[in-house]
Amino acid sequence: MQALPRVLSGGMCHRIRRCLAPFVVALAALAGPAAGHPHIFVDAGVTVLRDSAGHVSAVEVTWRYDELYSLILTEDYGLDPDYDLQLTEAEVTEMLGFDLNWGSGFSGGLVLLQADRPLDLGPPEPVSMRLLDTGQIETTHRRAVHGAAPGGLVAQIYDPEFYIAFEMILPNTVAGEPGCRVDLIRADLDAAYAALEAALEAIGGAVAAEDNFPAVGALFADRVEITCPE
Repeated sequence: MQALPRVLSGGMCHRIRRCLAPFVVALAALAGPAAGHPHIFVDAGVTVLRDSAGHVSAVEVTWRYDELYSLILTEDYGLDPDYDLQLTEAEVTEMLGFDLNWGSGFSGGLVLLQADRPLDLGPPEPVSMRLLDTGQIETTHRRAVHGAAPGGLVAQIYDPEFYIAFEMILPNTVAGEPGCRVDLIRADLDAAYAALEAALEAIGGAVAAEDNFPAVGALFADRVEITCPE
């Protein structure tokens, strides 16, 4: 078995979708469609892979899209036409990696830190894609990690522009090393909500375009702290 994560929570709000919904609806009504961030909600998790010397060599990242966006994807790409919630091998082959063609300044959202130093990440390589019984699309990709030393690691996944809201509530593990400790520290959504409101007030609430929305994604980012025995 993999080490089970401890979940530490900050503030009264625990899920971005629930806590931000009233705020986003009110903001969108006042400031127009561009203010309605985030647009996509993704549950995420990481599997850390280490070499025999204890260096982190790669990370597998899993994204589980929200039900609405998953429905949009299946309709737009013509997936699962018989509605049996099963993707054919041909569908998976054609679609695998569809969500890895990043642009507009988004580089995948994954941040790895050692001693507060960001580690270099390789380009994403698709691993798997599936359609869950809930109708949600789930994908996994792998990224090589360069420059890691033995020791603790911190992982975060977030979109700085907050177009996508990530929550790291899927399993976070170290492959094949049940002795490692994995702690999930949830974002303080109450503080993040207040900071977002202050940032919008600072620009007079005039959110007229996507690129005018405050870059607050880091405020809503969960934090996974990983420590393994030496």
